[in-house]
This record gives sequence, structure tokens and C-alpha cells, in this order.
Amino acid sequence: MRRASYHNHTCFSDGADAPEVFLTHAEAAGLSVLGFSDHYYKASPDATEAPEWALQLDAVDRYFETIYELKARSTQIEIKAGLEFDWLDGSATWLAPLAQDARLDYTIGSVHFVGQDSIDLTRYYWERLTVDEINAVVRRYWQTLRDMAASHLFDIAGHLDLYKKFGFYPTADMSDVITEALDAIHDADMAIELNTAGWRKDCKACYPTDDLLIACRKRNIPIVVSSDAHQAHLVAADFNRAYDILFRVGYTELAHFTQRERTLEPLAR
Repeated sequence: MRRASYHNHTCFSDGADAPEVFLTHAEAAGLSVLGFSDHYYKASPDATEAPEWALQLDAVDRYFETIYELKARSTQIEIKAGLEFDWLDGSATWLAPLAQDARLDYTIGSVHFVGQDSIDLTRYYWERLTVDEINAVVRRYWQTLRDMAASHLFDIAGHLDLYKKFGFYPTADMSDVITEALDAIHDADMAIELNTAGWRKDCKACYPTDDLLIACRKRNIPIVVSSDAHQAHLVAADFNRAYDILFRVGYTELAHFTQRERTLEPLAR
């Protein structure tokens, strides 16, 4: 089985290490495929700058050049060029040009913002909410995720239940909006990820939960395993644990991406 890590953040965005450092750790971890997916955030069509935690808008070409230079040098590991796009309400029109760039092997679409609010930056955001407000944020999160998938711009839906990062959960039934979001992911022919980063957060649980994984498997939604590494030594963190979960919920294949084409390969222990 080819072990692949597609969701990784370098010093081009909010990661701590350069791409070549990730390659060194990926080789040590026995990976066959290493993908880079730094944050791409563009607040509006006319934006000329990005937040400090995202790839700067004038550094996109240098980002691709760096990855392609590493790809040319790498003899043991396949290097893949990706981006994690921050989905904002109405952003499809101005994200589309880069999301369709021929230099990309894959794209990750992620929801970190509900309206104008960042839901994964600090637990204080959640601590100040009432129970009803938490339910409202989570409901709108799933609706935003549905809209992201319906744009048909992305190959992988990132960390499906990211809102649980700080250990805050809805108390109301979200099955209707979850169904709509997962159906939209299926209809867009997207994959999802089992993201191991949640085990390193307050929630102490991978993204997403078993029930969401089972719901995706029943829809034949493909899957990748991701570490969401912001430090190179975490490039394959908890992958064996993740594979065990996938076997338990019934997945038998992993997705791979090259130049926006997806293939499926058997999942093996």
C-alpha cells in the first residue's frame, strides 16, 4: 500500500518548517506520496493581501516553483502540489481561477469561518456562546460546508467536523444539515479525509467521528488519511491508528491524486 500524506502546512503559511524538511521526515516515516496544501485565503475579489497565517497572494508562483523544484529532486517520494482553500460565503467566483490552476494536483476545500467568525482559532469563541448559539453555529457550519461542496471546485473536503476542536458539541439534532452536506460532497464527486490532527487537540478525537465516516462510506465517498501537519515531524502522525478506524468502519480503498485525477488503491494493514 502506498502511504500518502496530502494535508500539510509549511512555512509558506502557518507551518513551522520548509517543504524540504517535510520531505526528510516523510522519507523517515516511510511515505510514498507527500502533498503540500498551504492555506489559501482571499477575503474578496479585490483583496491583495492575506492574513499572516495564509499563503501571501503575491507568493503563489514562488510556492508552486518551490514544490516543483522539490518534485524534480525527489527520488523516493512522489511530491504533489495542493492548496487548502478557505471557503467563505460567496467566495466561489474569486477562488475559482486558482482552484482550477493546472499546476495543482489536488485541492482541499475547508470551512474555518462561519460568517465572519473563525471557529477554530481560540476556545474563547466557543466559551462565550450559549447552548442555543453553539447549536446555531454548528448548523450554519454544515450549511456552509454544503455550499463549499456544491461549488464543485475542490477534490477533498477538509476535517468535516472541525467545530469540535475545543470540545464543544451541539445538543440539537443536526441530521438534516449533515445529510445535505454529505449528499453535496457525494454529488460533487469529492473525497473526504480522516484527519488525525484532532487527536492532538482538546477534543482528543480525529475528524470526523465514526458515524460520519460510516455515512460517507455508505455513500461511496472516497477517503484519504491526513495529518494536517504544521510541523514536519507530524507528517504521518497516527496513520496506523487511522487505518485501523477505516478498516473498522468498512473502508477498503484510499484515494490518490495526480493533476486533479483521482485513483483508488487498496487499503492494507
